[in-house]
Amino acid sequence: MKFTEFNKSIIPFRQRDAKKVGKDCYYVDMIVWLNGDQIELGDNIGFNYGCYVNGFGGLIIEEGSRFGPMTMIHTANHMTDNVDAGIDGQGWIKKPVHIERDVGVTMGVIILPGVRIGEGSLIGAGSVVTKDIPPYSIAVGNPCKVVKSRK
Repeated sequence: MKFTEFNKSIIPFRQRDAKKVGKDCYYVDMIVWLNGDQIELGDNIGFNYGCYVNGFGGLIIEEGSRFGPMTMIHTANHMTDNVDAGIDGQGWIKKPVHIERDVGVTMGVIILPGVRIGEGSLIGAGSVVTKDIPPYSIAVGNPCKVVKSRK
């Protein structure tokens, strides 16, 4: 489906929304965008409706990648070792996420901290990406696993 002003509210990213914003980057209607100062976007990046993106641990998205509705990208987790500190007092484990060029992430995907998704890969709907995905892979499931190569 092609987005137009008649079927969606396409909102361009502003330069101040991230550490780096390439040309023609946009989101559709609504996004939760946290810690943009740790996010780098290449050219022509698109997020569909309702995505949640937290760049706290560092996030690089290379050119041409697309994200389906309700995608979540996490780059940090709570520490859990000190039970006396409570959850909020634990501190954080930051692990950057790197999404290479021309990656397609479909609806409802969750990308967890420390993951690298290789160039030209496709991630199936509802997948939970817990480990690196090699370039040109088709990967699905929870946890997400490569089921086919695109080459």
